[in-house]
Order: sequence, then C-alpha cells, then structure tokens
Amino acid sequence: MATDTQKAGETKDKMVDVMYATDKEMKQILLPQGMDYKDGIKWLQRKDEEQSRKVAINEVIDAYPLDGALALHRAMAKKYGWNHLIPTPGFFGDRPPMMISVRTGPNPNDMVQVPWGRMEIPGVEGYIEAQITISEKQPKFVIGGTIKRKHEAEVAELARIARGFIAEQSIYRGKALRVKFFEDPKQVEDINDFNPRFIDISGVRENELIFPADVMDLVKTNLFTPIEKTAVCREHKIPLKRGILLAGPYGVGKTLTANVAAKKCTENGWTFIYLESVKDLQQAIHFAKQYSPAMIFAEDIDQIVRNDQRRDDEINGILNTIDGVDTKSSEIIVALTTNHVDQISKAMLRPGRLDAVISVPAPDADAAQRLVRLYARNLLAESESLVTVGKELDGYIPAVIREVVERSKLAAISHTVPGEELKITASDLLIAARSMVQHLELLKPVQEDMRSDVEKAASMTASALTAAAATIAGHVAANGKAAALAAQEARN
Repeated sequence: MATDTQKAGETKDKMVDVMYATDKEMKQILLPQGMDYKDGIKWLQRKDEEQSRKVAINEVIDAYPLDGALALHRAMAKKYGWNHLIPTPGFFGDRPPMMISVRTGPNPNDMVQVPWGRMEIPGVEGYIEAQITISEKQPKFVIGGTIKRKHEAEVAELARIARGFIAEQSIYRGKALRVKFFEDPKQVEDINDFNPRFIDISGVRENELIFPADVMDLVKTNLFTPIEKTAVCREHKIPLKRGILLAGPYGVGKTLTANVAAKKCTENGWTFIYLESVKDLQQAIHFAKQYSPAMIFAEDIDQIVRNDQRRDDEINGILNTIDGVDTKSSEIIVALTTNHVDQISKAMLRPGRLDAVISVPAPDADAAQRLVRLYARNLLAESESLVTVGKELDGYIPAVIREVVERSKLAAISHTVPGEELKITASDLLIAARSMVQHLELLKPVQEDMRSDVEKAASMTASALTAAAATIAGHVAANGKAAALAAQEARN
C-alpha cells in the first residue's frame, strides 16, 4: 500500500514510502493526493528494486558461540521444522557444512549435534551463516549472511526466537563450568575450542566442608548467603557484586569450598565458573556478565599479583575489572584463593576491591574431632570421646587427619575378635595420631646454616671460650670450697 499525506503536486519531489497494510481485509491500493497511476507504478517499482537489493546480516546474539549456535538450531527447528545446510564457497572449492558436538552436561553422553556454517531459510532469498564476533576479547555468536532486503524482518524474527532460547534454555546459565579462555580469540581456528566443560558436582557433600566455627561462619555469610538468599539481598538492595579472598596454607579446604559453592550455585540459579588460569579473570568476568548471576572461582591469585611493586597492565586490568564502574551493579561474585597472602599486592587487598578476606587456617581441635568422625563414618561409635585426639591433631590439615583415621583401622583390626564388628576406638586414633606426628616431625626440613665460615669459626671460638670459662670458674669455686674446709679444720 502506498501511503502519504502530501498535497497535490508534491509527490514528484518527495520520497513516498511503500508498505503493506496491517488490515488484512483491505483490498485497495491508496495513492497520495496528486499522484497519478504512472507515478504510483514508478514508486512501487522503486520499492521492489530496493527490497530486492542484497544486504549483509549481522544479528549479534549475546551468548558464547556454541550456546548461540544451539539457540539458532532450536529457533530454526521451531520456526521451520528443519535446517537446510549449504556449502560455503572458498578459494580451493566449496567447503561443506559441518555438524559439531556441543557439550550440554558433565557426562560423556551429554552431547547434541549442532550445525555450523551456511544455511538456507525457506522462502528467503540468500543465506544465513553461524559466525563469531569478538568484543572485549570475548567471543559472541552472530547470525551473519547475505539476503535480500525484503527478508530482513524474517531473519530478525529468527534472531528474536534464538535470543529467547538463550534467556530461557541456555546450556550454560545456572550450571557449573570450567571455561578455557584465549589471549587472542581471533586466532582460534577450531570452533570446538569454545566448548566449556561441565563440572560434575553430583558427589559433592556440604557436610564434608569442615572449618573452625568462626571461619565457617565467615564463609557462610560472605560466600554462600548471597547465593542462597539472592532475592532477599535484592529486596534490601545489598550488592551482589562481591570480591572474596580465601587465604590459607595448602590443603585446608579452599578447593572443597569451591566445589560446595558450585553445588549451591546450580541449586539456586547461579552460574559457577572455575578458571583454568587465574590470568583469565578479565575475560571470565565478561563471560559472567552474559550468564549472571554468576560466581567466578580462581585459585592461587598470588601467581600474578605478587607484592613486588610491579603493577603492570595485566595486574591493573584485573584490579580495575574487579573494582570497575561497569561491574558495580553486576551480580557477580569473584572468589579468589591464595596460599601466600603475604605475597598479594596491598592494592588488591583494600576494601572495595575485596569485600572480605577470610583467613582459613588448619583445623583446630574441635574441627579435627569433626573431621575424624567424618572420615571414620560408622566405624567410630558416637560415644567415643575424641577430646585428646583432637588436641593431638590440632593444626594439622585434613589430609593428615584422614591418614590418621586410615592408620587407626589397622590398630582396630589388631584387637577385634574374628566375627565381631570392626570398631575404631579413641585409643586406636590416639596411637595413630602420635605415630603420624612423629612421622611428620622427621619430614621437617633442617634449617640450613647460612653463616659464613668466619662467622661459624667465631661462633665456635666463642662457645669454646664460654665452656672454658665455665670450667675454670668451676675449678676456682671447687678450690675455694676446699680451702675453706681446710681452714675450718685447722681452726678446730
């Protein structure tokens, strides 16, 4: 339908838009006042030429590449019932389309085949194509291709459906993932490299996460509460953009904390992202924005933020990303760990960049008792008092405590009568604990004497002189006492 409200005589100089009527019952072609049939035909021909021009398609889907590819596949199936793949012309001949395996879960069979390449749409002249664009070093899925302009609305509708699948059925949102990022995603040649791995959290048990009571309170408050009580936090305008640092020696439970956090995330609609390399934190935050609310867990942050005053671009980028204006309103928790908090840059530790620094020490006596009961399970009677065992294991990491329990089983076997149920006693645990403590004492490194030969000689000389002086003093004292006794006898 031609529509315009121009006065007679103006149609030759001004553009006339041509569009379809929205009223399906309308059977007329309306011309503006002053336009004759020839001019009407001319404008219809111009519109036809315009609509027949080829245009490039660039519908960006804010999703990781393979998540977007699956969404497009589902959109095509929903709208048309099928995908018609076509070859892609190349310098060395046509390149056939391909089907790629996209992971959808942690099990080997959690795979779906998704088309990648050029596709034809029924009734649309031209083609669309699965592509990747890079924004802030983050790959995103793009519906590209070339079609006639008259079909733009058709492709836009297809993109809208695909975005709907991303919002409602993304394979990554609300899941626990290990994501590999690349320094320069443009150099990645294999699309399968953009295929995150799902973390199997089916075996994670929250009751196995045991810390001293005060540490557990801090972990629950700062790390788990925002995940479990997200709606309440939003209601009270409590920011869900948080930075948490877990600082403690190796083996105290920081990695297990990550596993429990991953389980809680998936149970509460959060995406959990475990970094393969802490250097990928900037890109991980961009990924987290796509699938927020999200938690990023990166271990050993001290690898790149050591306290050596070298604030290079990479460190600055990480600090600014955590503290950046663009993430202030984001629902992203960044949880970091370190075995050497003394090596972390002070700029990293200041409030604002980190909302909480939680010191995670080795288990105290109470936590050691709880760990013993956890590892012993039904082999240890509830009535057994572990107070002495707990004191013996105070300050030792969970792996040592687990080994103590394993050793105590041998002691239990030694006194169990055949046919009786095997039970570990506190005495068995105490024997194993003391044996383990002695064992570990032997493993302690001998402190190397860093003094020079001159210093060592001077120390030896001083020690010898001190010993000699003590000996002389002893002789003098003895001789004086003998003389005094002889004088006393002479007087008598």
